[in-house]
Amino acid sequence: MRHNYKHITLNPFCSSNPSLNGIMKMSIAVLLPQIIMLFITKSYNSLVLLLCSIIAAQGAQVCYAVIKKSRAFLSWTIMFEGVIAGMLIPAGYPPHTLFIAVFTVLLLQNLIFGSYAQGWANAVVVILIVLYFINPAMFPPSLLPHDCFTQSNAGSRLFSEGIVQVADFDKRIGGFLNGGIFYSWGISVPEGYITLLWDSQSAIPAFRFNLLTLAASLILISYKAADSLVTYAFLIVYGIAVRMLSLYPYGSLIGGGDVLLAFCTGGTLFAAFFPLNRFGTLPMTAVGKCIYGAVGGLCMFGMCGAGTSSAAVFFCLLFLNILSPAVQYIEDRIYDFQLHGILVQAGIKGVKHE
Repeated sequence: MRHNYKHITLNPFCSSNPSLNGIMKMSIAVLLPQIIMLFITKSYNSLVLLLCSIIAAQGAQVCYAVIKKSRAFLSWTIMFEGVIAGMLIPAGYPPHTLFIAVFTVLLLQNLIFGSYAQGWANAVVVILIVLYFINPAMFPPSLLPHDCFTQSNAGSRLFSEGIVQVADFDKRIGGFLNGGIFYSWGISVPEGYITLLWDSQSAIPAFRFNLLTLAASLILISYKAADSLVTYAFLIVYGIAVRMLSLYPYGSLIGGGDVLLAFCTGGTLFAAFFPLNRFGTLPMTAVGKCIYGAVGGLCMFGMCGAGTSSAAVFFCLLFLNILSPAVQYIEDRIYDFQLHGILVQAGIKGVKHE
């Protein structure tokens, strides 16, 4: 008997990883606490820019749907890119310039690549680089001059000179940790670093709430919504480079670099868990991901040094974006070679993988 089915499912098979839309929804959800913190801290300029970026992103999606005669007017992937772009823009940047840049770049991305996962170009990075060259003065300079990095505890200058205001709870929490858990490990957290973890007071919202970024990353990695291998390779290599080499150019001995300062300023943590993990730009193999992340860590150290920069991370991500197709091409050639060997061993000759 012939049956007509209205629905086709993959049961009993299922995927162990979330879908792309699921990942985008989860990524936006874990960023909501940071957006709420912008309300609490009365960072209204940043909220206006974030709203402009989201509207521009969805506007680009609507225009693309009209051009392609599609009904896909709402896209979670485009909304996520709008959120990320809005959070990486300094407070006070002209909203109309941001709107035009986000709308134009995302519309071109859709027209050129067709979908979020197919494009190797990181549209958010392109937006930020364009906005930087349009008005570089809006991006704050490095928090500390180079002569501050001649000492191992360079971050102390941030608080002693009032560049970052120490929170009221910093001493209480720091004293509790140093007198308890950390005391048994033989380490201590200097005064002010709890403040950097909670709110670094940067003009760029994504650089501010490092503790919330870490909490968001744990959720994303736990649910396989972010690639931990690339991120960990990036952070480990960058942290080692900062610890071992950041003081060397200033005449100090190897070692003693301020890793906490590097991680809590310059957008290191946010970049490692969000823009760095963009689909289409990541290698596919474990070795490729480790190499990609390690090169990114070295590039971050070369461009940002021991942190405190506001724009160096964008150029680091741009360099990795350019490097990505070469890494993926090498992966494809290695896969072709391995597949050819398997086919020959199996007695299948004259078969070429396309």
